[in-house]
Amino acid sequence: MTRKAIPDGTRDAVLDAAWDMFAENAGDDIGMAAIARRAGVSRQTLHLAFGDRAGLLHAMLRRKDRKAPEAAKLLGFADRAIGTAEDFLELVDAWLDYLPVIYPVGIQLDAESLHHQGAAAAWDDRMKGALLRGFRFRFQVLAKKGALYPGWTADRAAEFTWSLVHPVNWRLLVVESGWSQQEFRRPRRETIMRVLFVTDRAVPAPGEV
Repeated sequence: MTRKAIPDGTRDAVLDAAWDMFAENAGDDIGMAAIARRAGVSRQTLHLAFGDRAGLLHAMLRRKDRKAPEAAKLLGFADRAIGTAEDFLELVDAWLDYLPVIYPVGIQLDAESLHHQGAAAAWDDRMKGALLRGFRFRFQVLAKKGALYPGWTADRAAEFTWSLVHPVNWRLLVVESGWSQQEFRRPRRETIMRVLFVTDRAVPAPGEV
């Protein structure tokens, strides 16, 4: 079905209503008909505007990326130098602040990715193209400064960190096992520091090695 633009106000209202539904019923398989009823639009309008459920989920996440203060803080690291292990932990903390915000919708897009090519591409772009790639780039810088523990490459350190903070682990421990956000955060910070970094001291600045 060909997508068709809808007024910005209607689009925002639909995305807000859909987000509220997923936040209130995290983990539930909420269909397009229920979302249309909540938003006060026809199901056809949803399909014309977003294509399908995966397209709607992706649009919801993109809007949250533009609006959420946690997202702005995370995006702020794009232009920020990472010179120490503590700097890297601040980046991890920024992601862990944003993770519970996007989890109710993100985990649904993750589920859709198992059988929907568009959802898989959108989820990979977010989790691999953005988060994993960002970790990898910063570990490459830190590895050149001698900050990584012997035996770790930048790629493996990035993949290991990415696995620790993946939404699937959030689901297993926080959603299903009842861990608090701090209980989830603390062992990840400690593991990253103790397993990946030589020490927690500041690593040399550029030009000092």
